[in-house]
Amino acid sequence: MKKISVVVSAFNEEKNLPHCLTALTNQTFPKSDYEILVVDNNSTDKTEEIAKSFGARVIKEKRQGNTYAVSTGYNMADGEIIASTDADTVVEKNWLEVINNTFLDKNVVGASGAVIVHSKNKLFKSISEKSYSLFLRINFLIGKAHFSGFNFAVRKSAFDKIGGIDETFTMSPDVDLGIRMQKEGRVVFVKDMLVNTSVRRWEETPFDAFWTYLKGYIYSIWLRKPPPVKQKVIR
Repeated sequence: MKKISVVVSAFNEEKNLPHCLTALTNQTFPKSDYEILVVDNNSTDKTEEIAKSFGARVIKEKRQGNTYAVSTGYNMADGEIIASTDADTVVEKNWLEVINNTFLDKNVVGASGAVIVHSKNKLFKSISEKSYSLFLRINFLIGKAHFSGFNFAVRKSAFDKIGGIDETFTMSPDVDLGIRMQKEGRVVFVKDMLVNTSVRRWEETPFDAFWTYLKGYIYSIWLRKPPPVKQKVIR
């Protein structure tokens, strides 16, 4: 059994996936202690070929949607800890080392971290990075700790105990998961658990993205219901 499994869902990500997997294969954490799973969600490009070239285990998920892909990846993972990032995200070199050290505390069942936004707009980059970290910290302080899909990890034993990912949350399954994981132990925010991520949806349609994610947040955190919204499949 590996110490950490890293799950990356991908749909036609031949452009971004090499950067993601390069970062994951060049970690300060021992290679023998982790595995990389790429869940191919019906890609028609070279996503599968690229994933295999990096030594990743490729899993197929025919049901279209990030929720289904991540759920399948988590259920197939062998690690004691399962970490998640996106195909358009590049983790820091010590990402797995920070995750491992965080979970040395046996009371910790989940963790999420900070983000660096990849954007050519410097003002947008600065505002989004600071506001998002503040937003997460406030939610953790008020007992509404939740995950960011591009940067989180869970203890598999606790994950299995709560029944895994709720697939009825076709949007914000990561948020719902973080809320439910708190029943089994501590969910923490770790500022050194850092990733660089894309903000494709926000740059393409900023106002639509804002209202979509706001609705997703309200339904997932406060109403505790699957958000009644649909997103364009981009990963």
